[in-house]
Amino acid sequence: MTLPFDPPTGLAPRLSLFASETPAEAIPDSVMQSWVLHLIDTLACAAAGSRLPLAQSVATYARQQGSGRPLIGGGSSGPMLAAFANAFAANLLDFDDGFEHDGKGMGHPGASLVAAGLAALGDAPVTGRAFLTALVLGAEINNRLILSVQPSAKRFVEVYGIGQHQSVGAAVTYARLKGLGAPQMSNALNLAASLSAVPSLHKYNWFTRPIISLKDFVAPSAQAGVQGVDLALAGLQGPADIFEGPQGFWRMVGSDHFAPDLLTEGLGHDWYAGDGAVKTYPACRWIAPVLEAFDTVLAESGAPFDRIARIEVHSFADVATKMAHTSPENAIDAQFSLPHLMACQALGREAGLPWFTPDALDQLETAQLATRLSFHTDPEMDAAMRGVGRRPQARVELTLTDGGHHSCRIDAPLGGALRPVPPEVVHAKAARLMAQAGIPHPETLLTSLADISEVEDIRPLIAPFFTQPDAPRFS
Repeated sequence: MTLPFDPPTGLAPRLSLFASETPAEAIPDSVMQSWVLHLIDTLACAAAGSRLPLAQSVATYARQQGSGRPLIGGGSSGPMLAAFANAFAANLLDFDDGFEHDGKGMGHPGASLVAAGLAALGDAPVTGRAFLTALVLGAEINNRLILSVQPSAKRFVEVYGIGQHQSVGAAVTYARLKGLGAPQMSNALNLAASLSAVPSLHKYNWFTRPIISLKDFVAPSAQAGVQGVDLALAGLQGPADIFEGPQGFWRMVGSDHFAPDLLTEGLGHDWYAGDGAVKTYPACRWIAPVLEAFDTVLAESGAPFDRIARIEVHSFADVATKMAHTSPENAIDAQFSLPHLMACQALGREAGLPWFTPDALDQLETAQLATRLSFHTDPEMDAAMRGVGRRPQARVELTLTDGGHHSCRIDAPLGGALRPVPPEVVHAKAARLMAQAGIPHPETLLTSLADISEVEDIRPLIAPFFTQPDAPRFS
């Protein structure tokens, strides 16, 4: 595929020219359609997440700081904090999308990019095709950037950030919708990268619960992306090219490796934006194999909660040391608590918002299940997670009170490139989440969202996400 411009020298200028000038027609339809699914998934996750107290607290704070851009769940704020609040809501259930390459998960791009795109919506109509194009271009640069700065396995255990790089992808999406040309966009990307949060995965309060409220840092990244663009529009100057050289962005985010060719090689021809993943459980991806294996043995056994005698979880070492907390204090804390999550499964709670309501957090069964639960480090699985692939795996052994035994092993999370799910699975998940959030007629809304690329103005289509919904449905 030949793009209608000659690439300049320098990383930021080249990325910005690509992002500002690439026409929608140059993007493969398969990539555009994959981002229809990402958009649907993100909006549904945000709708459900917005119903939790933490999201409502963030929305209240955002409303106090300004107005003009709609907040999912109702109200409005200024562009920066609208992006922050909407990204926070999208990521709050930890059910939102991911970028996965060769089985390795790297961030949650949808939350930051979609929130930045929504922050660009004003009084003028925006076509569905233009909105999707901005998301795809943001995702392409986002995904290439995180691949280019992947650290060694040794450095990963020292310092790493989940979503810090997403400030750049968010800036691309917002800048594209704001109509920035290449030079101004280049400055905006450099400013957005400068505003990125420090990489802090290893300071998430793993051992001093509760887990930090910002966890994956998708919300600060959405805010930084929007702020970088708005500062560039205001005339501020950023670094000349923050991605270049031995003190570049890769060093700032704590990596010991940089592969600059991954940022530009095959740009416009090889599309990384389509390498997305969809979560099938509202929980940290590291423990998705445990939850799937437990679901499998529960279904095989058909046993109610009181017939569970013993559960053995075999996985990598961090599962035992970081995910065995038995008294989660809030929804975010609960997403990293296997006793809580598995109790919700054993009780038959519908995945999503019902796992994190006040009633769910107070369930006595979490403590009861914890007494029957043991964790074991599997050397092979530990090596797979600690290696360059960082692939979570698990095996669950279930023993019943009558002596019955069931076992299941999962070698990669469901929903990524290694184990993709069809679009109807994403639609069914989104419909569930929208119903849980109290959005009326979710199936009808989903049908319309699936054809968003043909819509002349997306604002009326997505309006149901920005109104106060009906009472949520819990089950």
